[in-house]
Amino acid sequence: MAVASALAVCALLRAAAAHAQASAVVVDGDVRLRRADVAEARRLGQPLPAAGGTVARVALPGETIAFQVVVLAGAAPVAATRLALPELVGPAGARLRAAAFREHYLRVDRRSRNERTPAESLGWRPGARPPDAAALGDVPDALLPMDVDARAVSPGPAVPAGATGALWVDVEIPAGAPPGRYAGDATLEGDGAVLARFALAVDVRPTPLPYRAASVFAFYEADRLAARLGGDGAAVERRLWQLLHAHHIDALAPLTGVADVERLASAHDGSLFTEAAGYRGPGAGRAPAVVALGAYGQLGAPAPEALARVDAMVARLPPGPEVFLYAIDESCASPRAGDWQRAFIAHPPPRPVAVAQTCDDPPGRQAADIAMLSAFSFLRGTPAEARAAGRRAFIYNGVMPRTGTLMLDADPRGLVANGWIAAAAAIPRWFYWETIFWNDDNRGGHGPIDPFVTAESFHNSDGDAALGDGLLLYPGRQVGRFAASSLGAETVFPSLRLKAIRRGIEDAGLIALAAREQPDETARLVARALPAALDEAAPDGPPSWLAAPLSFAEARASLRALVTSPAPMNEAQLAVMFAELAARRRAAVPLAPVHGRRRLRAPMALAAAVVALLVLGFAGRARYSRRRSPSRR
Repeated sequence: MAVASALAVCALLRAAAAHAQASAVVVDGDVRLRRADVAEARRLGQPLPAAGGTVARVALPGETIAFQVVVLAGAAPVAATRLALPELVGPAGARLRAAAFREHYLRVDRRSRNERTPAESLGWRPGARPPDAAALGDVPDALLPMDVDARAVSPGPAVPAGATGALWVDVEIPAGAPPGRYAGDATLEGDGAVLARFALAVDVRPTPLPYRAASVFAFYEADRLAARLGGDGAAVERRLWQLLHAHHIDALAPLTGVADVERLASAHDGSLFTEAAGYRGPGAGRAPAVVALGAYGQLGAPAPEALARVDAMVARLPPGPEVFLYAIDESCASPRAGDWQRAFIAHPPPRPVAVAQTCDDPPGRQAADIAMLSAFSFLRGTPAEARAAGRRAFIYNGVMPRTGTLMLDADPRGLVANGWIAAAAAIPRWFYWETIFWNDDNRGGHGPIDPFVTAESFHNSDGDAALGDGLLLYPGRQVGRFAASSLGAETVFPSLRLKAIRRGIEDAGLIALAAREQPDETARLVARALPAALDEAAPDGPPSWLAAPLSFAEARASLRALVTSPAPMNEAQLAVMFAELAARRRAAVPLAPVHGRRRLRAPMALAAAVVALLVLGFAGRARYSRRRSPSRR
């Protein structure tokens, strides 16, 4: 008995010593801190005292705000951390939900690259490559719910000695939340001892944030879910849709037949996003904005059998979402998109279906209703050019310094920037090529990975290697060769990069609300936070937002101050606001200069320009594409 008591006292003393050395700060959700970024955490963070601190935020109905609680260990590690969050109580007893996640760290000791040109990657041009000093080390990405036992992938300690350990917090403000202050008390513990008790307060303004202000859709392959997680793949698929929907993103499924459409009927009609289906989050009951048939050209040529499948699928889709047929992927020379257009003229489907393809040719030269251009080739004027040709233009993926990128070894603020770019350039939709690329089965791929262990997730036969590319979600359970890293949850977990995309989409809504009331000041704020993007950006410099006069957080606060009208904003109004904002930007922000010889005669200059564009276009398609394996079409 005496021995047991002595051991207990020793344990308490050790916990007290660790508590005495550890401290905590709060940082914004735009910030990503590696294990070694202790000084940066202290510089950027709001210190949390042991008692009496307050974390205060401002939000709109329909918004999810995020911040991070970062524990800083002293000479002794902190073996375990826990953050207890209350429901926040507001006017007339209305409540807000807060959710906490542990940030899981991946070791990054190699960079995204091309084997022949190591300074270049699928995510950036050489001059925009993030420096090693900002990218290497233990990098957080997967976000694991606080109630999940994470020891299978994070055996501990939670915070190594002299390092950081972060906890992510989401506070969701329902669309119907009454305005006013919501508050509750939170407790942060380290090894069972209280590190901080603090008040969490959110001031909710009356103006509702538009849902899905910037339209984003992201692909996934359903067969990966059952193969990796085991069990009921359909149940996990529904949870994947709900998770993306909660982040204002439409899931893009591989629809090739009636069975696929019927399996996802509740997603397509919006009923999957209701409390009856277990969903609580933004966009309740909202159907997706877009549905694609035969993603990546899976339906092949428009033979009679393929046309019959299209008819059957379209007949079972509800009204509402824009429907397009994804004819071919990154094969501009293919006639398939034009063949599908002609086939639909001769054999109209039960409702209008646009024909789309991914191709970097100018939209006016494409035989497609929707031209999806890579971020490498998408120009500020591309949407207007497409409209003039009777087409639409979407952007896909990302490459710095023109846009942000999905790469894990790049600052995730670039993914926030993409929402600002979509608003500033009036880009109709943004497409991300994959969300669960756990198998690295592209041409030249290295095979399945454990995403909790391996950062380098993508390879191709062109010599490209990429970290985290196409991987925005993490498996809650793993069977087979990676079963030792299973967390036992039949779902998928979000990533820090997914949260960054959400923040950018929400910011687009905030930009639209501010522009409705003060368009000139809104345009100035956007230009200060996003000095250059797309072809405004010098091709081989760093992204403009990393050294902008205003951070996104600062600009966000200024935009909120411009919003006074409580009136909601619909999709048509959003489109008008973005079109007007794009016009103001074209008048105020110059394009990057095009360097070249200045004394060539006009015909020679034109010929040289054509050759340069052809070479650049070919190189761009070869270097910045992720063409899907024929076996997966």
